[in-house]
Amino acid sequence: MERIATYTANAPITSTQLNDLQDVTVGLISGSTNNVLSADGCDGCEWQSSAATLVTATQVKVDGSRDWRDRVLTVLYYSPAGALTQPGGANDYEYDYDINKLRKGYTGRGGLDAGSADPTNGNPPVPAAGASWAMEIDTDIYLYANATDGSLWLYNDTAGTLKTPILSIIATAPTGLRP
Repeated sequence: MERIATYTANAPITSTQLNDLQDVTVGLISGSTNNVLSADGCDGCEWQSSAATLVTATQVKVDGSRDWRDRVLTVLYYSPAGALTQPGGANDYEYDYDINKLRKGYTGRGGLDAGSADPTNGNPPVPAAGASWAMEIDTDIYLYANATDGSLWLYNDTAGTLKTPILSIIATAPTGLRP
């Protein structure tokens, strides 16, 4: 996002400046009638793995800057077939994709493994009623919020290696339904 104005300590802020901010701010509101998702606002995240590959039975942190628990996520997912296609990579001229997965899911109180612990390499998140939430964004590829700190993680439980996976995420504000 480009800065509209730069402020210094004790600088006055005029109504014109505040109105300018409102004119350019992108917002998301929730429907006002008969809506279980009544929290206004959204967060977005664009992410592509900085590692060349994400091998099987491993996970990578996508974002730790906010708490992703108790949100509804809309996720676009793609994993390129070739290597070094990320912007700045040797093959970035090939960065032109049809998204192969569009998913919508709920992060609840976060994902846990089969032993009700935080997922670790070799121990993927396992969705369980009222106890663990993880979105399967593609076959055996999970996106989940860490149950302890709310950070967002991607887990590869496929039998193969993913090459620089790409995520585009839009998330509602926390719903308040599973605080």
